[in-house]
Amino acid sequence: MRPNDIDNDELKKANRREFINATKELMEEESFQYISIRKIAERAGFHNSTLYLYFKDLDQLLLLASMKYFREYSHSLNILSREKHAPIKSFISIWDFFLTSVLKNPMIFYNFFFGKSSDNLYDIMTMYYDIFPEEREQFSQDIEAMYFGRNITERSLYILRTILFENTSVTEENLHMLNELSVSYCKYKLELKCQNPNLDSEQIKKEILTAYSYLFGL
Repeated sequence: MRPNDIDNDELKKANRREFINATKELMEEESFQYISIRKIAERAGFHNSTLYLYFKDLDQLLLLASMKYFREYSHSLNILSREKHAPIKSFISIWDFFLTSVLKNPMIFYNFFFGKSSDNLYDIMTMYYDIFPEEREQFSQDIEAMYFGRNITERSLYILRTILFENTSVTEENLHMLNELSVSYCKYKLELKCQNPNLDSEQIKKEILTAYSYLFGL
């Protein structure tokens, strides 16, 4: 790679950081549904059309900016990765950490995991950590595979497999069915929280984890 290529790559990365940081700021100030390309470009100090030199569209940029809200969750997973727990305890902890995070910002996470571009999360997450490597946490092999799953169904399936041979009701035959049911129930509860932000997050989390205990025979 020539020096000019390196300089150009660094400039692209720096400009992407500016756009993402500007989007993060706007997400703190107003609901992400009202964030526009014009507002982001104005905050970042660029012309509207410049955004398309670095991002596919507004939705991709919003997903990248949403990664800011993963920091507490990913750090909790980093700590869990360094601890030695039985598979069932780790499984419950991962869901607990996830639900704690998503229920704090339900609209943002609903868009991330169930929005129109939520089937390509691996590319979003790898792009984000290439731009913000300082935020990248280290995980165990199982958690790493889950964390960078292509979509929430795949992510959920990775960790469900970890309890497949434990003393649960999960089998090879019902694995995919139970996974789809658990993801659908999570989506339903998150929709309720989006529609009524005053609902108690701890109660919702408790209801989801209790349902999973019955569903998976934990």
